[in-house]
Amino acid sequence: MAYFRGNGIYIYLVENKRLLCWAFVWGIPFAMSCVLGWRLANEGTAFGPGGSAVAYACSFLFFLLETAVLSVPSAGFAMLVLRGGIRRGIQTVGATFEKAGESEHTAGEVAESSKRRCPAWQVWLFYSLLIFLCWLPVFLAYYPSVFAYDAEGQLYQVIAKDYSTHHPLLHTLFLGAFFKLGGVLGSYQTGMAVHSVVQMLLMATAFAGALVWLYEERTPRWIRFVLLLFYGLFPANSILALSTTKDVLFSALVLLYTLKLYRLVCGRSLRTARGGAGDWMAFAGLAVLVLLFRNNAVYAFAVSVPIVYIGLRKKKWLLAAAAVLILFGVCSFSLKAVTHAQNGSPREMLSVPLQQMARVRVNAEERIDPAMRQELDKYIPAEWVFAAYNPHLADPVKNRAVIHDDPAGLIKVWMKLGMQFPTIYVDAFLDNSLGLWYLWDTSHAEIYGIGTESGFGYLSTDNRTMPAGSEIVEKSFLPGLRTFMERIISDNAYRKLPFVRLLFAPALYWWMLWLYPAAAMYHKKKREALPAVFLIAYYLTLLFSPTVIVRYLYPLMVTTPVILPCLLTKSTGKK
Repeated sequence: MAYFRGNGIYIYLVENKRLLCWAFVWGIPFAMSCVLGWRLANEGTAFGPGGSAVAYACSFLFFLLETAVLSVPSAGFAMLVLRGGIRRGIQTVGATFEKAGESEHTAGEVAESSKRRCPAWQVWLFYSLLIFLCWLPVFLAYYPSVFAYDAEGQLYQVIAKDYSTHHPLLHTLFLGAFFKLGGVLGSYQTGMAVHSVVQMLLMATAFAGALVWLYEERTPRWIRFVLLLFYGLFPANSILALSTTKDVLFSALVLLYTLKLYRLVCGRSLRTARGGAGDWMAFAGLAVLVLLFRNNAVYAFAVSVPIVYIGLRKKKWLLAAAAVLILFGVCSFSLKAVTHAQNGSPREMLSVPLQQMARVRVNAEERIDPAMRQELDKYIPAEWVFAAYNPHLADPVKNRAVIHDDPAGLIKVWMKLGMQFPTIYVDAFLDNSLGLWYLWDTSHAEIYGIGTESGFGYLSTDNRTMPAGSEIVEKSFLPGLRTFMERIISDNAYRKLPFVRLLFAPALYWWMLWLYPAAAMYHKKKREALPAVFLIAYYLTLLFSPTVIVRYLYPLMVTTPVILPCLLTKSTGKK
């Protein structure tokens, strides 16, 4: 240990190889993201001016130098979190503060342990009502709902009884049930209002469950208070609680799934962490719902199963995972059979390859061989690609590309073109996923436009068009509040707040998540890293999505702020 004096302030550092190792495991990727993101946002490429082998070599050397310089403060921040965490805080001047930091419990924990603790159900009910009441004014401002994103597409399926697996069938039926209820009641607005209230209740109880989980884990009271404010007042939570997108309930399910998995693999002393048959059945039920509410969750779960098994070494886990996949298969097949649903288009999976091919046409059309250009015309014709290509949104290219006639030929052309233009392919991939990993990205809040009039910006609040007689008519009971909220999430006024704006950045929650396994491994709590495996795997699937919008990363936004402080506030024990 070493102490340095500077301007009367003692800065506490720990000369520990293990600490440095795990700090740089977080710090180096973060520094790389800053360098690459800045280059893409300001220069349009991650490779510099290029043009020759020497230019690329110089650009690469500058990249290494910039990454090395930025990785030091990044790793320094990670060291503070890993070494002290929230449990100890940043140690500063004063023996009293240091003594408090080295104690077994924080002041909040001591205070709570000296008082009679309330039953969990009372705490859960209190938090649920409080969060719901925080959202109630927003509901009145956006009455009957935030009828946006894919709502009209899913309800068209319900009206025509022509279902597709493009959107999760379970959510389409869930949304359709309230739409039909509105038809029975004589007002589709009433049906959507009931949907909003039910979804608000479900989300509030899920978030309250997370706060109760922290309460039972003896997490300091101030952390629960901050998280309560986040759940109740953060605009993304209040607006999405009213939204018709599938990602809302999916995020709540991911939160509950992660906490249940945490209890099963990490619970030792808690009386609720029994790991009995009932707990495993509850886990399996949550897992099946998670898979039914998001198509790409299946891939994330399949990837997470062997990794969790390696860390857990329990056959019970494999049996539970197998049961989940079997139940999901049965439920998915049954829903498809009952609704006679058609398979969704494979275009979603080709978003990144199509973006890469389109970027080559836009950036290097004159350098493409005539024969290759002729082959490209079969899939991405020059007539529209120059106007359609958006580096941050694959939909314009994906929706117009011709792929059904010869998908094998498309992949063959994609591979040939990639061999000739690898740097453009890398740039296309990075630009399409920029908001997922670059903390200062702004493109994710401008994908479909900006402005209160359009309802586009950080979140979508535009009212989607429905067929005549089935319209969802908006009627704000608190227009002043709606105007205020629209300034934040449609006009993107949050960007004017220097530090608060980072809370809106999707990438923040990824870097918080990446800090979680680093902290678990540093503190030699390998099992506690396992609940993050599914979240990381799910995040990796998002890298191949058509674009970056907040709702895609919403599961991480509501889950990571729960599990990270829980880990960091636990007693570290021996290292």
